[in-house]
Amino acid sequence: MRGLIFAILASFVWGTAPVLFKIGLKGNVSPITALVFHNLSAFLLALFFVIVGGMKIIHPIRELFFIAMGGIMSGFLGLFFFFKALKEGEVSVVAPVASTSPLWGALIAFLFLGEPFSLLRAFGILLVVCGIALISLSSR
Repeated sequence: MRGLIFAILASFVWGTAPVLFKIGLKGNVSPITALVFHNLSAFLLALFFVIVGGMKIIHPIRELFFIAMGGIMSGFLGLFFFFKALKEGEVSVVAPVASTSPLWGALIAFLFLGEPFSLLRAFGILLVVCGIALISLSSR
C-alpha cells in the first residue's frame, strides 16, 4: 500500500513539474542552463538529506555505476530532450508523449531482464499508445 501511495505522489510531482519547467523555459533560458539548475538543486537537496540523515554512501561500485548511467540517461539526456520539447511545444501534448517512458521500460525490461510480458500488458500498452495518439492529434 505504501508503494502505491509513493507512486501516486511521484505521479503528482512529475505531473506538476512540466508546468514549472515550461514557465521557466519561456524566456531565454536554454535547455542546458535549465539542466544545470535542475540537477544542481536536486543534488543539493539530496546531499542535505544524506547529511541530516547521517547516511553513509558506501555501496558496490557496479551498482553505483548502473545508477549513474541511469542518471545520465534520465537526469541529463531525457531532461535535455524534454526541455527542448517543452520550449517548442505545448505542455498538454509534450508531457503525455514523454510519459510513455514506462512503455519503453516495460519493453526493455522484457528484453534484457527477462521480466514477464503478457497479452494483457500488451493490450494496456496499446491503450496507452492510442491515448497518446489522440492527445497528439487533438493539438492539430
